[in-house]
Amino acid sequence: MDRCVSLATRSVRVQIPDQLPTLFEPQKAVMTPHIRASTDDDDAAPPERRLTVLALQLALLEKAASRLGTLGFIWATVVLLGGFAITLGQTDFWCVTALLLVEGARILGRSHELEWQHEATGRAPPVSWAAGRVFHWLQLLSASACVALSLVRLAHQHYGGSPEARTNRRSALDIFYGLALAEALLFLLEKALWQWRLGYHRLLERVAVECHLATACGTVAVRRFFYDSYSRCLNGSIFDGLHMDLVSYADDLLTAGSHDEQRLGANILVALVESDRFADATLRRIGTSAPTVERLIEMLSWKNASEKDVRRSAAVVVFMLTGRKLNALRVTGIPGGIESVASLLYADLDELNLLGLSILNKLAHDHDNCDKIGKTRGLLDKIISYSSIASGPAAAAPPTDTRLKAVKQSLRVVKRLATTTGTTGKLLRGELSDIVFTVSNIREVLQQHDEKDMSELHLLAIEILTSLAMDEEAREMIGGTGGVVSVLLAMFLPGKDAAAPDRRKDAVRVEAGEALAMLALDSRANCGAIITACGGGVARLIEALGDPVVIIGAARILRNLCTYAGEEWQLALRGVTAGATKVLRNIMVEKTKLLNISLSLAAQMLRFMEPGELRGTLAAAGVTEAALARTLVLVLREYGRPSLVVPRIRLYTLELAIALMRSEEDARFVALFVELGLEGELRRVAETTSGLECFNVFSGSVGLNRRAVGVCSLVETAREVMRRG
Repeated sequence: MDRCVSLATRSVRVQIPDQLPTLFEPQKAVMTPHIRASTDDDDAAPPERRLTVLALQLALLEKAASRLGTLGFIWATVVLLGGFAITLGQTDFWCVTALLLVEGARILGRSHELEWQHEATGRAPPVSWAAGRVFHWLQLLSASACVALSLVRLAHQHYGGSPEARTNRRSALDIFYGLALAEALLFLLEKALWQWRLGYHRLLERVAVECHLATACGTVAVRRFFYDSYSRCLNGSIFDGLHMDLVSYADDLLTAGSHDEQRLGANILVALVESDRFADATLRRIGTSAPTVERLIEMLSWKNASEKDVRRSAAVVVFMLTGRKLNALRVTGIPGGIESVASLLYADLDELNLLGLSILNKLAHDHDNCDKIGKTRGLLDKIISYSSIASGPAAAAPPTDTRLKAVKQSLRVVKRLATTTGTTGKLLRGELSDIVFTVSNIREVLQQHDEKDMSELHLLAIEILTSLAMDEEAREMIGGTGGVVSVLLAMFLPGKDAAAPDRRKDAVRVEAGEALAMLALDSRANCGAIITACGGGVARLIEALGDPVVIIGAARILRNLCTYAGEEWQLALRGVTAGATKVLRNIMVEKTKLLNISLSLAAQMLRFMEPGELRGTLAAAGVTEAALARTLVLVLREYGRPSLVVPRIRLYTLELAIALMRSEEDARFVALFVELGLEGELRRVAETTSGLECFNVFSGSVGLNRRAVGVCSLVETAREVMRRG
């Protein structure tokens, strides 16, 4: 099965929401080395091996015939014409002369036939092929004449002259005619083998098919490879051509050949890298050849219209090559490498653009390459320009398949750049958000709802917004772009009359919730925009707490709204207490992320409860005060150290414990916590605090948006409340 280059993204796979990795938890870099088991195909001889073996066999016959011819020439000139020139009969004299001339014509025709056969794979194939056939038949006629003449004289055995003169002369003539006959027969045997293997068995065509070079250009490449292998066996050692293979041959054509030969070499390589059987071995060979990689990168920037095909071939090889990290680093290590790849984007919308974006996407897997892409002048703007799903005067028309592919590849590259960690990521997110078309193009993508499945594009677009929103300025700019918050909310909470949910749409809903939660983080303006988009209240978000797909996203949005919305929205947020029963039940039975966000949301809900309302809520949830207090202490005990999965769970538990102890005048929760040993847990928490618990957002393992109140401060507050109680 061929490994044809696919420029489509992978299908979305929805995971359980509680297991989805998000930017609210730190991510450690995990190195997963590529381990590939050897297969039988790796050890098997490549198809072109049959051509090099045939070339060796033919060269062996040709060299044997040539050596016999040389020996016969020496015998004729030294022994016959030198020693018996006067005593030779007239018939034998002219027969020897004719045989020498015929042999000379055959040798001349042989050397020129190879030249014209080789040229037939170049610029003038009809003329070259015709000239090659002329020399081919000249050799056959010469060899046939040698066989006929030699046999006649050997059979006749009438050399004339006296018996004394005939003794050595007859032997000398028999040896000469025998050498001429053997030489001609070996040559005819070579031609018969050539015709049998290449003509009758069509070995060239079969090898071309097996090497995925069955096109017209591919067949020419295989034929030229065979002729060059045969020529090497003839001109040097007979084993020189045996060491040739298509990869090294293509490398030689690329690095040292003419313009047409470079085109041929690129076509060979692209056929091999698109084959399942030969791709891995070919890519390993190319990756270790610096001259080949440099020439392929140079080909990417060829601008002539007639060179589009070879430019496409080079782009496919580079695309496959950059799938491996070391090769990707070699590509970007070449001076002007990124610029050459970027040149593929500056053309009409076609496969070259898609290949250029795909190569950039693979290069962006590496942190250093992201930095180089960001520093390449004008490249970010060009990448963003392909994310516009409706451009030009026909913007109202549905996007074409080519446009959708370009948008998808562009979004994939932007996503890679936006999720870069560390200082490089911060700079890239700043540069991306500074481009005025970034958010507006993403909004266009999110607003697309035609007959085609847009889930993949929607997911990519939302993931970009989530990553960009990690930075405060970008967060405000995204929230201030008209329509972004409302379209995200519509995706997160579709109407009841919407189509039946599926795995793709569920993935979009989960990511839309992450984006809204990130926009609401530490932003009063965005919190107000979300509440307004919800109809001026939080009832729809409270209802979403009963949806297992988006419950974590809804809880996270509500928690951020309660924390950062500001005084002007406090009345609208009072409705948040309607979900307290559900949240308290989650605290009692859930684990990890849902437990984590439920603890934080419950602490915020207590701020909006009227006196005595907590008791009624606990009763409605079927939760006793003692059970709730015990659960909080057990959470602190279970998480004796900060967790990567839920880094703020101890902090949220302390927030809820403090809110509970402050909520009732009779200090029932204070007594319960004292009885359950909260003081000892507070001491252990204080001794194991970490910077992991101090941030709301993480870029990889780098913390962003530091919290105003840390764990140590909450521990002291809890102790103070308990002492007062």
